[in-house]
Amino acid sequence: MSRSENDPSGSPQNQPRSSVIEISKKARQKFRARRYDEARELFRSGLETEPDNPYLLSGMGDACREAGDYDEAERCYRRLLEVDRKNLFALRGLGDVCKKLQRHQEAIRLWNQYLSLRPRDKHVMTRIADSFKALMQFDKADEMYQQIIQADPRDRFALTGMADLQHRMGNDEVAIRYYEKVLSFDENELHILTIIGKLCWRINDFEKAENFFRRALKVDPHNPYALYGLGNCYRWHRQYAKAIEIWSEILKFSNGTQALHSRMGDAWVNLGDLDEAETCYRKSLEQGYDRYAEIGLVRLYCDREDFTLAGTAFTTLMDNEDKPIPQLEELSRRFVRSGRRDVMLRYFRYLLEETSITQVVRRELKSLLEKLDAGS
Repeated sequence: MSRSENDPSGSPQNQPRSSVIEISKKARQKFRARRYDEARELFRSGLETEPDNPYLLSGMGDACREAGDYDEAERCYRRLLEVDRKNLFALRGLGDVCKKLQRHQEAIRLWNQYLSLRPRDKHVMTRIADSFKALMQFDKADEMYQQIIQADPRDRFALTGMADLQHRMGNDEVAIRYYEKVLSFDENELHILTIIGKLCWRINDFEKAENFFRRALKVDPHNPYALYGLGNCYRWHRQYAKAIEIWSEILKFSNGTQALHSRMGDAWVNLGDLDEAETCYRKSLEQGYDRYAEIGLVRLYCDREDFTLAGTAFTTLMDNEDKPIPQLEELSRRFVRSGRRDVMLRYFRYLLEETSITQVVRRELKSLLEKLDAGS
């Protein structure tokens, strides 16, 4: 008697089913090992035998999603929903695909269907809150995060999402409190340390900002965000030489940002080294127009009494601005105090007559011109 007559698993009819189960297991192993392409090949071979197998369809969808093949992932999840419209894996996975494709409204709808079947799943609730945030529906995002945090005050993902939400809404002090809760999970999380430092700086809590930047530098001594922030703290204390020393560390590993070069230029001006200051401003302008570098050059050339270059820099500044700048009157007064009121009058008139500028800037220039004409 043959084996197939005694053993159902060995019969020709059942062999494919046994094979599909083995394929599914091996594919899941590859998926857990993040070998997504290999997992996809195995899932695909299984689907050739059982094209509507829910385990294979969900697995294939997951593997395609992780590999970035969102079209194929969506096809698998939608086919699975045709087979089983309440399939939790398909609802959650398809929602994730929609989120990746910036189709947040559709993602929210799918995840809400999921929650109707499995309420209070905080991972999916966090996904919904994140999509509300992406849609700038901040009230709905806040409500969802609050629900999760009330149920689990130490849910890291909800705390991080809420911190970012408050950050975006400009509620800096509230954002700091949530970020500090996130930091309780890992006190050396570099990204959070630098964010808190920057937020403390924004609310003028300079000592606390300095503390967080220093903590970040203990984790990564070369972190550019922490170095830039700490340099700003020294600048606030008027310790310009120390600020330059800290900022120079950034330039050992990168070309530096425009903001960095402009800040360094300002620091050199305060130290009385106009040549170094000019070099820094020029480095900023090598990367494109920068308001603060041009303002720095106007001030610098006025201090050097080189009013032709000062006027040229001022013209460049005004040609690139579409609204009044807070420093406009202060710059004009530098020309007046230097005894070169005629230069400032000439450039204002030139800008009004020859340069294409907005009506807002034009009104501001006329106002300043009237003050200069009156001898103010």
